[in-house]
Amino acid sequence: MPGENSIIRAIVARNNQKPEIVAAFAKFRKDLFVDSFGWQLPTVNDCELDEFDTPNAEYSVIVCDDQVIGGFRAIRTDYDYLAFKTFPQLASLKDYPRRRDVWEISRFGVWPETTLHHLASLNYSLMFRFAKSRRASTLVADLVYERYLRLLGIRTRRYGPSQKIGVDLEGRDLVCVAGEIPIADQAPERLAELLQLSAYLEIDDAVVQRTQAIPA
Repeated sequence: MPGENSIIRAIVARNNQKPEIVAAFAKFRKDLFVDSFGWQLPTVNDCELDEFDTPNAEYSVIVCDDQVIGGFRAIRTDYDYLAFKTFPQLASLKDYPRRRDVWEISRFGVWPETTLHHLASLNYSLMFRFAKSRRASTLVADLVYERYLRLLGIRTRRYGPSQKIGVDLEGRDLVCVAGEIPIADQAPERLAELLQLSAYLEIDDAVVQRTQAIPA
């Protein structure tokens, strides 16, 4: 976990570009979503993987001293994606998008025991930075944490009401809210503040072959 002299960086890549990073994130997903949260998800060789971990998926991974502590998966919505294929019933008020400029964000999470208290906000900052680099107009996401998003000043739109989608390993209800985060609807000053959270982070984006180094 992060310490005083820890080095934190972000890596963005597809599996064919940095398979070791994507594999480490899959292991993190199993540790977090299955072992810690109790979600009933398929696992392979101590990794959480599903049918949407395809060559089209991109991964944003936060690494601290070579250990994964957070990240998310991003899939363009003109490809098959998790919400559209698995939870069609959640879009009861508005259809799911199928557009090149709209991306789904899934498997978004940070390790809860980290001492880096702003890690969740940093992950959201990286999410908006990802959207900016891909010229995304909208992000599709689970809005179950709408209240926290509002505290961050992030504006959202629901595709339908919250619904139970299953139970965890201890029999507790799992609730999901399908919706979107429209980039153009965000308050410019708040968006700038969120982006600033990751401005000094080293970000290695293998997909666009760019590294944002920490300013001197």
